[in-house]
Amino acid sequence: MFDQRYQTFLVLVATKSYTRTAEQLFITQPAVSQQIHSLEAEIGVPLVAYRRPYLTITAAGRQLADFIQRTQAQSTRLLDDLRRPHQPRQISFSTTLSLSEFLAPQLVRVLQHRADYQTINCRITNTQAALKALQSGKSDFALIEGNFDKHAYDYQVIRREPFVGIVAAHHPLAQRDQVTWADLTRYPLIIREQGSGSRDILLHLAQAANVTLADFSQTVTVNHPAAIRQLVLANVGISFVYRSVVAQELAAGTIRELPLTAGRVEHDLDLVYLRESFFAADYQALAQQLHQQAGNQ
Repeated sequence: MFDQRYQTFLVLVATKSYTRTAEQLFITQPAVSQQIHSLEAEIGVPLVAYRRPYLTITAAGRQLADFIQRTQAQSTRLLDDLRRPHQPRQISFSTTLSLSEFLAPQLVRVLQHRADYQTINCRITNTQAALKALQSGKSDFALIEGNFDKHAYDYQVIRREPFVGIVAAHHPLAQRDQVTWADLTRYPLIIREQGSGSRDILLHLAQAANVTLADFSQTVTVNHPAAIRQLVLANVGISFVYRSVVAQELAAGTIRELPLTAGRVEHDLDLVYLRESFFAADYQALAQQLHQQAGNQ
């Protein structure tokens, strides 16, 4: 859909180097410069700023790169649908690790009941990586519970989910009728990795109580909610997760929800897709089906 100059510009945005761009495209460095200058002249705005040895992409350049990526991702899918109108399609989505525990399986079941999708690809990652997969076209949409720029994407709220503090049933705090943040800081905190939506929500929650990670006796970083469950069960420390992640353990009484006086919160679980997507109606329908399914449980 775009001529070679636009493709060259996308590579330049990724590499931040005329030399590496030329190497990747198997063309000369002067040819890269000529294409970029031609593109800038046609558009009428500077796209790059180059002061040796640093190359930076201007604000207009970042907007253009974002537009190219969005348009290419959608045009590839649309052209494939047009070329094979009666063939079952494939769909790819990303999901955060927390939502892979309970919401993603529900989504897969919804997709299975739609005859037009023969191939379903699910990418399990963290919030930031899920958003990058959207931009690059590797995912058609994403299930996200973390914070994201809601001006940069379109989205549908699936439901609101309690985000709660948890401990093992035999932990000292499990016997308390009321728990404060000061009580929590006496114990190790099990927390998700950088880039995780759950981590961001916890940090905002703690900040509101004037607490930082440095206040805890110890922090243990873990990149998967299933491992966090096991560590909590082993009484390694306290943690914060979506209630649905530990629903079975709460029902069995092996994990207890902390009666925190300040800090319980409900957070949106969103189906996120590119702004002004040609396939927005499809994603809205999926979100509605998921919402209805959640309401029936």
